[in-house]
Amino acid sequence: MEVTHLLARAVIRREDRVLLVRADGHAHTFLPGGHVEEGEGLTGCLRRELREELGVESRVGRYLGAVEHQWTREGTPQYEVNHCFAVDVPALGSSADPPAQEAYLSFEWAPVDALGDARLQPAPLRRLLAAPEEATPWWASTLDSSVPVEGA
Repeated sequence: MEVTHLLARAVIRREDRVLLVRADGHAHTFLPGGHVEEGEGLTGCLRRELREELGVESRVGRYLGAVEHQWTREGTPQYEVNHCFAVDVPALGSSADPPAQEAYLSFEWAPVDALGDARLQPAPLRRLLAAPEEATPWWASTLDSSVPVEGA
Protein backbone atom coordinates (compact mmCIF):
# COMPACT_ATOMS: atom_id res chain seq x y z
CA MET A 1 0.00 0.00 0.00
CA GLU A 2 1.29 3.47 -0.92
CA VAL A 3 2.40 5.81 1.88
CA THR A 4 1.38 9.48 1.53
CA HIS A 5 3.43 12.36 2.96
CA LEU A 6 2.20 15.96 3.39
CA LEU A 7 5.20 18.27 3.77
CA ALA A 8 5.85 21.96 4.42
CA ARG A 9 9.17 23.22 3.01
CA ALA A 10 11.11 26.45 3.58
CA VAL A 11 12.85 28.34 0.80
CA ILE A 12 15.45 30.36 2.72
CA ARG A 13 17.56 32.52 0.40
CA ARG A 14 20.70 34.54 0.88
CA GLU A 15 21.75 36.41 -2.27
CA ASP A 16 22.14 33.68 -4.93
CA ARG A 17 22.06 30.74 -2.50
CA VAL A 18 19.37 28.62 -0.88
CA LEU A 19 19.58 26.60 2.34
CA LEU A 20 19.48 22.80 1.85
CA VAL A 21 19.45 19.84 4.23
CA ARG A 22 21.11 16.44 3.92
CA ALA A 23 20.23 13.44 6.08
CA ASP A 24 23.06 11.10 7.07
CA GLY A 25 23.59 8.31 4.56
CA HIS A 26 21.76 10.04 1.71
CA ALA A 27 23.34 11.47 -1.44
CA HIS A 28 20.47 13.88 -2.13
CA THR A 29 19.44 17.08 -0.36
CA PHE A 30 16.03 18.60 0.34
CA LEU A 31 14.58 21.87 1.57
CA PRO A 32 14.25 22.45 5.33
CA GLY A 33 10.89 21.54 6.82
CA GLY A 34 9.03 18.30 7.20
CA HIS A 35 5.87 16.34 7.84
CA VAL A 36 2.66 18.03 8.91
CA GLU A 37 1.42 16.49 12.15
CA GLU A 38 -2.22 15.77 12.96
CA GLY A 39 -4.13 18.98 13.66
CA GLU A 40 -1.26 21.17 12.46
CA GLY A 41 -1.36 23.65 9.57
CA LEU A 42 1.35 24.06 6.95
CA THR A 43 2.83 27.29 8.34
CA GLY A 44 2.72 26.07 11.94
CA CYS A 45 4.47 22.89 10.84
CA LEU A 46 7.17 24.89 9.12
CA ARG A 47 7.87 27.08 12.16
CA ARG A 48 8.01 23.98 14.40
CA GLU A 49 10.32 22.08 12.04
CA LEU A 50 12.74 25.02 11.79
CA ARG A 51 12.87 25.29 15.60
CA GLU A 52 13.58 21.54 15.82
CA GLU A 53 16.08 21.32 12.95
CA LEU A 54 17.92 24.64 13.33
CA GLY A 55 16.91 25.99 16.74
CA VAL A 56 15.66 29.25 15.19
CA GLU A 57 12.49 31.31 15.02
CA SER A 58 11.21 32.04 11.54
CA ARG A 59 8.75 34.19 9.64
CA VAL A 60 6.81 32.25 7.06
CA GLY A 61 6.10 34.45 4.04
CA ARG A 62 4.23 33.90 0.83
CA TYR A 63 3.28 30.56 -0.62
CA LEU A 64 5.57 29.74 -3.57
CA GLY A 65 4.01 26.54 -4.86
CA ALA A 66 3.96 22.77 -4.60
CA VAL A 67 5.77 19.77 -6.04
CA GLU A 68 4.40 16.25 -5.95
CA HIS A 69 6.86 13.38 -6.03
CA GLN A 70 6.72 9.61 -6.10
CA TRP A 71 9.38 6.99 -5.35
CA THR A 72 9.81 3.58 -3.75
CA ARG A 73 11.37 2.93 -0.34
CA GLU A 74 12.20 -0.68 0.48
CA GLY A 75 9.59 -1.91 -2.00
CA THR A 76 6.80 0.37 -0.73
CA PRO A 77 5.51 3.12 -3.02
CA GLN A 78 5.81 6.62 -1.50
CA TYR A 79 3.88 9.71 -2.58
CA GLU A 80 4.49 13.22 -1.24
CA VAL A 81 3.32 16.77 -1.77
CA ASN A 82 5.86 19.45 -0.82
CA HIS A 83 4.24 22.83 -0.12
CA CYS A 84 6.96 25.50 -0.39
CA PHE A 85 6.99 28.90 1.32
CA ALA A 86 9.40 31.84 1.28
CA VAL A 87 10.80 31.99 4.81
CA ASP A 88 12.85 34.62 6.61
CA VAL A 89 15.17 33.51 9.40
CA PRO A 90 16.96 36.63 10.67
CA ALA A 91 19.17 34.63 13.06
CA LEU A 92 20.82 32.69 10.21
CA GLY A 93 24.00 34.14 8.81
CA SER A 94 25.11 33.38 5.29
CA SER A 95 28.87 33.23 5.82
CA ALA A 96 28.87 29.65 7.15
CA ASP A 97 26.61 26.60 6.98
CA PRO A 98 24.33 26.66 10.05
CA PRO A 99 24.67 23.87 12.63
CA ALA A 100 21.87 21.31 12.89
CA GLN A 101 20.01 20.65 16.13
CA GLU A 102 19.33 17.05 15.07
CA ALA A 103 22.42 14.83 14.83
CA TYR A 104 21.42 13.07 11.60
CA LEU A 105 21.04 16.32 9.62
CA SER A 106 23.50 18.76 8.07
CA PHE A 107 22.78 22.09 6.39
CA GLU A 108 24.49 23.79 3.47
CA TRP A 109 24.09 26.99 1.47
CA ALA A 110 23.97 25.99 -2.20
CA PRO A 111 24.09 28.29 -5.23
CA VAL A 112 20.73 28.29 -6.99
CA ASP A 113 22.47 27.60 -10.30
CA ALA A 114 24.09 24.42 -8.89
CA LEU A 115 21.12 22.67 -7.25
CA GLY A 116 21.66 19.69 -9.55
CA ASP A 117 25.18 19.27 -8.13
CA ALA A 118 23.62 19.24 -4.65
CA ARG A 119 21.15 16.57 -5.89
CA LEU A 120 18.15 18.53 -4.59
CA GLN A 121 14.97 16.44 -4.49
CA PRO A 122 12.33 16.50 -5.77
CA ALA A 123 14.24 17.35 -8.91
CA PRO A 124 11.71 19.89 -10.35
CA LEU A 125 12.69 22.22 -7.48
CA ARG A 126 16.08 22.69 -9.15
CA ARG A 127 14.49 24.48 -12.08
CA LEU A 128 11.81 26.28 -10.07
CA LEU A 129 14.22 27.77 -7.52
CA ALA A 130 16.73 28.85 -10.19
CA ALA A 131 14.07 30.71 -12.19
CA PRO A 132 13.10 34.32 -11.44
CA GLU A 133 10.42 34.48 -8.74
CA GLU A 134 6.88 34.65 -10.04
CA ALA A 135 3.89 36.29 -8.39
CA THR A 136 1.68 33.25 -8.94
CA PRO A 137 2.32 29.91 -7.23
CA TRP A 138 4.03 27.20 -9.27
CA TRP A 139 3.26 23.53 -9.57
CA ALA A 140 5.45 20.63 -10.65
CA SER A 141 5.29 16.87 -10.53
CA THR A 142 7.51 13.87 -11.07
CA LEU A 143 4.39 11.79 -11.83
CA ASP A 144 3.60 13.31 -15.23
CA SER A 145 5.62 11.24 -17.69
CA SER A 146 5.21 13.89 -20.39
CA VAL A 147 7.26 16.36 -18.34
CA PRO A 148 11.00 15.62 -18.17
CA VAL A 149 12.37 15.30 -14.62
CA GLU A 150 15.97 16.34 -14.19
CA GLY A 151 18.16 13.94 -12.21
CA ALA A 152 15.35 11.86 -10.75
